Amino acid sequence: MNRKIARAFMLMLAFAMLLSYAASRFQVLPFDQKSYEELQEEASPLFDILMKGVSYLGELSIATTLTVIAMLTFATRRQWLEAIFILATTSSALLAFVLKELVHRTRPFPLGQNVTGIIQSINQYSYPSGHVLFFVVFFGFLAYLAWIHFAGRVRVIIIAICGALTAMIGPSRVFLGAHWASDVLGSYVIGAIWLFVLILAYQWAIRRNIMSP
Repeated sequence: MNRKIARAFMLMLAFAMLLSYAASRFQVLPFDQKSYEELQEEASPLFDILMKGVSYLGELSIATTLTVIAMLTFATRRQWLEAIFILATTSSALLAFVLKELVHRTRPFPLGQNVTGIIQSINQYSYPSGHVLFFVVFFGFLAYLAWIHFAGRVRVIIIAICGALTAMIGPSRVFLGAHWASDVLGSYVIGAIWLFVLILAYQWAIRRNIMSP
């Protein structure tokens, strides 16, 4: 890791820690309400469907299905290490759970309490957004693998889709009232940090020829 990358990583880590502390102390930050109101001004039938559709991809059953499909895609290509690291992206759920329990920030609007146990605990708190963490880590790592292992139009399409979904998930969660903008911002930064860690681990495994054919 060169110095510039290391410096950027440390700055992101410091920003994530600062924002997480602020989220634990203040229910609403100065830009939260304004961001929500500005997104509501964009409301229209088409925009509403788009925001709900993107957010739906982060639901547990859909996220699990997407992860399994991606794993099987690499497994059928006998790229076992890649399949394992796709599975490792699900660690974003554990990261979300731990941080939610530490920060204890309530959501902008109450969600339906129709679940119990760990899922209820994850749904109860607002910071960070589990949806955003999943999108940044899963789709980010998928885009990284597409850049390495695919070529031509397939590579471009996969990366474009991953990038578009990741960009839209944050605004969708704010628009739907599930999170404040500061929840989403923190989730993007934390997700990027965790994605960077997974990529470093993957590169280390490649250098060590772990599970090479």
